[in-house]
Amino acid sequence: MAPTNPLEIQEIIDLVASYVDIKDLTTCIRVSKNWYDTFLPHVWRVVRAGLNVDDYGVDHPIGPKRDAIDDHRHLIQDLTLVKKIGGFNKYQYPNMHRLAVYMNESRAHHSRLFMNLTTKAPMLVDLTLSGGYIPSIFWIALSKHPHLKHLSLAHLTFKADDALRLWRTCMNLESLQMRVVVVQRRDRPPRNMVFDRLRQLTYIGATWLDGSFFLDIVVQSPRLESLELTAYGHWIFLDPPTAIGDWPYLKKVFISGWKEDTNMDFIFKRVGQGQQNTVGMEGASHSGLGTQQAMVFGSHFNALVDVDLLTTWATSRSIIPDILCLCPILERLLAKRVFARSVAERGPWVCRHLRELRIQFVFDEGEQDLQPQMFERLSTLVRLERLTLNYDYSSHRDTYYGVLECRLDRGLGQLAKLQQLTSIRLYTPKSYWRNPHLGMEEVEWILENWKKLKLIKGKLTDDEELRIQLWNVFESHGIAVEKS
Repeated sequence: MAPTNPLEIQEIIDLVASYVDIKDLTTCIRVSKNWYDTFLPHVWRVVRAGLNVDDYGVDHPIGPKRDAIDDHRHLIQDLTLVKKIGGFNKYQYPNMHRLAVYMNESRAHHSRLFMNLTTKAPMLVDLTLSGGYIPSIFWIALSKHPHLKHLSLAHLTFKADDALRLWRTCMNLESLQMRVVVVQRRDRPPRNMVFDRLRQLTYIGATWLDGSFFLDIVVQSPRLESLELTAYGHWIFLDPPTAIGDWPYLKKVFISGWKEDTNMDFIFKRVGQGQQNTVGMEGASHSGLGTQQAMVFGSHFNALVDVDLLTTWATSRSIIPDILCLCPILERLLAKRVFARSVAERGPWVCRHLRELRIQFVFDEGEQDLQPQMFERLSTLVRLERLTLNYDYSSHRDTYYGVLECRLDRGLGQLAKLQQLTSIRLYTPKSYWRNPHLGMEEVEWILENWKKLKLIKGKLTDDEELRIQLWNVFESHGIAVEKS
């Protein structure tokens, strides 16, 4: 017989509990004996314990007391321990799937703690460790753990003798994340060691400390589906990898802050050429893309879907025209300034799948005749939903550059094909730039042709009285105006 009380159906209980915070769950278990039995497992499912630091730098205990842990440890599935963690190592956690340990570096030697948490949590799947040094014996035990699939390491230092044990642990993983992990003497994984279960790999850190061994992990993981590399530091010193790899299953690539051309070339030229899935790149604030790196990315332009160049401080002059002309499945491009002349000298755009474009066309003196051609190129992007123009204010004060003027006498009428456009942002540059200056004629054209437009942003004109009139007209037609 089917239960008549909804709180007897486990799926409904789980759904209700997912919308209730821990404070209200604690209140629920005080309502009745039935509610106590129903909601108690959800109160103890996720536990955070140890010490917390307040705004004045003072540590305060958080989480349940130890005797309460002992009574309910079989209900804990997700446990986070912060700083003061030694008292939790004596208990068995038979159903714990996730464990996160954030150590106080001054108390980094917790041999018994780590051994107990590993051996007494037989169902552990996801482990996060941060801070200090972890004893060798722990990695021996962890490499034999039957269920561990996901490992995240941050701010850890490995002695050379421990590196091999770490690599053996990685052989059983499906995902690995390393954030500022230092291996003394940069001991690399042996060439005959293959991480054939690894699907997701993330590295964040200073490459001059530890980048070399990480590239070897990349090479020796043939079934990678997701690769994210974020590096920082003024200088990059990476030795060549010790082996050659291919990744036929790779669907996602994210790279930020890597300056070294040879390593970029090494990765991108070996990605499975038959895969045309989400492959993106991003330049970090200290990176930039030089000419050689542009060529490296060019070998994979056919698979680029999302490109963000906003944080790069230097790019080769040809990279943005190349992306527009060579990326057939591109859906999003966030770029800075591009000289109109370099765009005009290239072939037609092939990125007909673009849904979002953020760009600034720059015109030198005497190049205003190129404005209709820029509008003609934009008119081919018939799937475009979000368009941002003239937002990049950076320029030398003694240098004149013109911007794309969104007026009908410059070629705006060619954009009537952009029927999917929902937002357009027209930022007004500084005084030494030429302003776009929309008028009532342009506003009437926009209302007639862009039926799906919901948002327009920009100063639009320097005439204060006219500007208010334009804003009022847009708002009266249900188009929001963000006044910059």
